[in-house]
Amino acid sequence: MINTYNETHLHRTLKEIYAGRHDGAQKEVQCGPFIADILLSDGGIIEIQTGTLASLAPKIAYFLGEKRKIRVVHPLAVEKYVETTDESGIIIRRKKSPKKLNLTSVFRELTKLYPYLLDRNFTLEIVESKITDQRTDFGSIEKADNSRRRHRRTWNKTGKRLDELGKATVLHGKAAWKKLIPAALLKKDREFTAPEFHRELIVLYPKAKRQETAVMLWVYVKMGFFERTGKKKGNAFIYKPL
Repeated sequence: MINTYNETHLHRTLKEIYAGRHDGAQKEVQCGPFIADILLSDGGIIEIQTGTLASLAPKIAYFLGEKRKIRVVHPLAVEKYVETTDESGIIIRRKKSPKKLNLTSVFRELTKLYPYLLDRNFTLEIVESKITDQRTDFGSIEKADNSRRRHRRTWNKTGKRLDELGKATVLHGKAAWKKLIPAALLKKDREFTAPEFHRELIVLYPKAKRQETAVMLWVYVKMGFFERTGKKKGNAFIYKPL
């Protein structure tokens, strides 16, 4: 097998599950300049993306250009735990993450993918999941860099584990994407602002954040579901369905 050296339990398990649903499926197959997670017998592709969806843009563009069907499977951590072990693998602490994700959280990762979302050969499958972030504590200080500051810590991230799969939301074609939006916002001649869009969305997604629904609205405008009218209500732009 190729391209699996740094593969997490989460990615590997999902790949096994989805490959097992299709007779003749092959895993980790070179297709042009890219490696497909799963190549189906009809030439279709299944990509398991446990990281940032935006990074898949070049791969998606290539496979769609080859007229292949591509399904992107993305686990959404609606429940997450952080588990730390010592170097021998013994769990020394486990805690639940306070971070709460829902379907609106995904849209911040779709800002580079909107040109492909309504392509007839593209499907996005969001799978609600219970996930554990795994860490190993080495007992001595480790240093990790990012662009802003240096952290001093005694642990390193070592992987992600899939604990449980839940509801899958399959998005393919306009009708499926419309189901994520309250019907009232799609009525002819309905006008609304971004704050009003948020108030409608939290009826369906009570934990949705305003910043997330603002990005969601932006993506739907780019997809051609809504347009900005050019008018304002106070300082807020007004939108309407197309």
